[in-house]
Amino acid sequence: MKKFILSITVCFVSVISFSQPWLAPLKICSGSNGTSFSGATVFQDSSGVATVIRVGTSNSDTLIAAFQWFPMPMGNPGWDKVAVKYSYNGGASWTTPTTCTFVGLPAGFQRPFDPTLLQLPNGKIRMYFSCGPTIGSTGSINTYAANSTDGKTYTFEPVASFDDAAKNAIDPAVGLLGSTYYYNSSTGVNGDPSHRAISTDAISFTTQATFPYDGIHVWLGNYLADGSALKFYGCGNSIWMNSTTNGSTWSGYVNTNVGMGADPAVVKTKSGTYIMIYTGPPNPTGMETRESISSDILVYPVTFNDFILVRSKSAKPVDVQIIDQLGKKVFEEKSENQSQIRQIHLQHLSAGIYYMKLSRNGISVTRKIVKAE
Repeated sequence: MKKFILSITVCFVSVISFSQPWLAPLKICSGSNGTSFSGATVFQDSSGVATVIRVGTSNSDTLIAAFQWFPMPMGNPGWDKVAVKYSYNGGASWTTPTTCTFVGLPAGFQRPFDPTLLQLPNGKIRMYFSCGPTIGSTGSINTYAANSTDGKTYTFEPVASFDDAAKNAIDPAVGLLGSTYYYNSSTGVNGDPSHRAISTDAISFTTQATFPYDGIHVWLGNYLADGSALKFYGCGNSIWMNSTTNGSTWSGYVNTNVGMGADPAVVKTKSGTYIMIYTGPPNPTGMETRESISSDILVYPVTFNDFILVRSKSAKPVDVQIIDQLGKKVFEEKSENQSQIRQIHLQHLSAGIYYMKLSRNGISVTRKIVKAE
């Protein structure tokens, strides 16, 4: 089910019912056969609707993941934007998130959301996403696309790649099999079949017959081109996989061992390892949450000269990052042992506004701080 928050549309399947996506983390796990995964950890907090691809030549170990990001504080310029992270070693480590820039976004359009990535034969990176007028009727949210050479800055294409006048087309997925691009997206209405279409140029898609919704398998997720097969990873009661070798006949649903989760994305690395990134459930009551961390940690003084004190009521370890207004990390300190009061020396910073990111157990809160003149 798509959750509409004011004019903001965020995609999560109804069996999970995420109404506050900034409280849910993206998780990452890996496996050797594409259906059994282990080692799930937090990939990025306050995020959802991920996509991940391998880019470059067949010998490349570079991965790009894109997702919807909700970095605190709520409502800041980076809130509810598409962001990307890179790995240059086959997923062993990842960069910090970078918010994407869309050049040529029409006036009156809301921000792009629900991304999916595809590398074109010419090497460019193409992102498909949901977009449309900020205020519109049903059917006004369509699938648009933009091209990039670096995965961060995209040139918007003003004509929709897929447009249904009667229903929305939200959370697209696009995959290449042979010389044909396969597309599907959701209408945003629970129980509706997914939109389906094909294209030979990755630009204009022709509508195809839909698969009826069976009440269990939700076609919200991503494609993976794996050898001679095109696989789709979707969600529902659990995360599943289905595959085709001709684009029309599907082999059948195969459940992975990943339980509750949404919008899965899988990439196969150069070494043959399958990596899955998916939206995990919100932090359960009684476990560490953003609210519990926020109430546990005090930061003062907010306007400082040389240092800031970080006080943890529970004395649990807290990692600290300081980020400037341009999103550049200017200070980082990891802590294995946290005393109740910790002094963070910041004499080297210039006067101005900064954001202090406090992280514990993969969950973060952000506080605005000011370096005095």
